[in-house]
Amino acid sequence: MTTNGFPNQAPWNATPPGAATSGSSTGRTRHSHKEKTYNVNFTAKGPGDGAGSSSGGGGGASAADRHQGDRLIHTIERIEFRSDKDILAMAKAINHLGRELYLILGMRAEELNGVLSQYKGKWYTFGTQSRIKARLVSAHLKVSAEAAKALGVGALKMAHAFDRHFVKPEQEAKQQRNGKKARPTFTIGED
Repeated sequence: MTTNGFPNQAPWNATPPGAATSGSSTGRTRHSHKEKTYNVNFTAKGPGDGAGSSSGGGGGASAADRHQGDRLIHTIERIEFRSDKDILAMAKAINHLGRELYLILGMRAEELNGVLSQYKGKWYTFGTQSRIKARLVSAHLKVSAEAAKALGVGALKMAHAFDRHFVKPEQEAKQQRNGKKARPTFTIGED
């Protein structure tokens, strides 16, 4: 078994052969305060995951190498429109992608705000000024997160419009052709 390029080692013990270790063989130090860091590669290999097989499209990367966003985009690209179920599946996939992007970008905007607000800068700038500037910078990423949310909502609106303009008239025409009465409409004051 090869893990991280080194034979017969678990990922948490991934020290290159011949590397100098001090007392413990769990990793190398990178920081001056002697905090140990571990490089661990997790590969989710589940049933039907397709990990290890090459993808049909971009660059020969395996399905396990893709991020979740890449997987969602790949799912959207693969959908062929053969029935109304395919259109609804695409709308759900785009909605899921939009929600994921919204959450990720929102969290990253907060993280960016936190990092930039702690920036001390030069002696003549004050801390409040860096916090204000950090909010201004992270607000742009928050706007992008809202755009991703709008992407997901737009996909659901598309699915609803498809249902209203194509599916419902088809169902009503089929009911009239079979002699069944169409669904009653909303009325006020009539019996």
